[in-house]
Amino acid sequence: MRSKILALSLAVAMGVCAAQPDPNFYIYLSIGQSNMEGAGQIEYQDRQVPENFVTMAAVDYPGMRQMGKWYPAVPPLVRPSSGLGPSDYFGRTMAANLPDKKIGLLAVAIGGCKIEHLDKDYDPAQLAQEADWFRSFMSAYDNEPYKRLIKCAKEAQKEGVIKGILLHQGESNTGDQAWPQKVSKVYNDILADLGLSADEVPLFAGEVVTSGVGGVCGGMNDIINKLPEAVPTAHVISAADLMHRGDRLHFSSHSYRIFGGRYAVEALKHLGIDNPEIPYKGDEQAKPTPKPSDGDFVFDFKDFNPRTIEDGAFDYENRVFSSKQGGFGGWVFDNPIDLSGYQYIVAELEEPQEASLSLRVFDVASYWNVPFSIEFGDRTLVVADLDGMMKPNGDNSGIQAVNTSAIYRIGFLSPSSKPVKIKQVYVTNTNPYNVPAE
Repeated sequence: MRSKILALSLAVAMGVCAAQPDPNFYIYLSIGQSNMEGAGQIEYQDRQVPENFVTMAAVDYPGMRQMGKWYPAVPPLVRPSSGLGPSDYFGRTMAANLPDKKIGLLAVAIGGCKIEHLDKDYDPAQLAQEADWFRSFMSAYDNEPYKRLIKCAKEAQKEGVIKGILLHQGESNTGDQAWPQKVSKVYNDILADLGLSADEVPLFAGEVVTSGVGGVCGGMNDIINKLPEAVPTAHVISAADLMHRGDRLHFSSHSYRIFGGRYAVEALKHLGIDNPEIPYKGDEQAKPTPKPSDGDFVFDFKDFNPRTIEDGAFDYENRVFSSKQGGFGGWVFDNPIDLSGYQYIVAELEEPQEASLSLRVFDVASYWNVPFSIEFGDRTLVVADLDGMMKPNGDNSGIQAVNTSAIYRIGFLSPSSKPVKIKQVYVTNTNPYNVPAE
């Protein structure tokens, strides 16, 4: 009897009876580039998070979150400066349909990255060839995002069970016919390094903004839809009818919410739930009333040139811009201005417009080069993220970064001659969607 008691005591001392992972804690890994990182404006409704939806920080949020720790899944989920993404409403939908489970999300995503950057065998020495803004993104993961993912995932496995992997990537690999095989390697390396089974941990990969709604990389979807040929346990999530935010590359906040629900529907099917509840109904929410603060750069309407391209007129007192069809008006700088120290450019109209207006930002002196562009549509407020801002390549074969340290031109393109009443244009480090309405 004494020997049994001694053996039991020794087992406890050695940690044999340590707590086991909770089988009711379902964990999903989330990887990709900017659309998975989240480029949507975070609005009031997005900060209401179910109690059974949590996120593990893969980077430190100074003063807020610590890498490797769990927190309520209030966005942003990836990095302190990222926005709303599909993972947000994936988690909400999963939590709503699995109320007796805890849903955990661990995200490692880098704006502008290729699938090669997420590979286990990527050599960080190759970053010397990359742009400064991209090196900055990668540095958040010590230049080895795969290694960070595995490190944090192993911590997560101590508390719960990994049930799936979410992927949204492809824009930076547009046209790459070998993409499915490259994804297969990343996926299988993750499974091997975490001791997971493909049958139990499927891959859910989303399409990019489709050509049908003007997506600049929409042709990549033909390749993405071949992924199940390389990864039998892969499920492709449709992006049909999901609108971009105006740049033909990133989804709108509304689309991210719908997209996240679509990811969840497929994941829930794998768990045997075929008719899930979809929490997001697309309701309209209150809008903020942003205004510049100290330190912001405000564009002076006294310097507004309505005749940059085509003839135009500007009523300074009422801030009304009118132009011939196809005309551009705005601010032109012979010596480019440096906006790299700011995060957002905010452009607001006094009232809805009928001129099919878009805001354009040029990092080259010639107007005829392809700029960054975001359409107003039926909105009076557009907000563009300067951090990693992208524009199409000249031949529309992919994307490239806007050099925000050398901006030559900012203004409005009007495909019609209808007048537009402009309220304000400024750059800031404060997300105006975090400012409550007055």
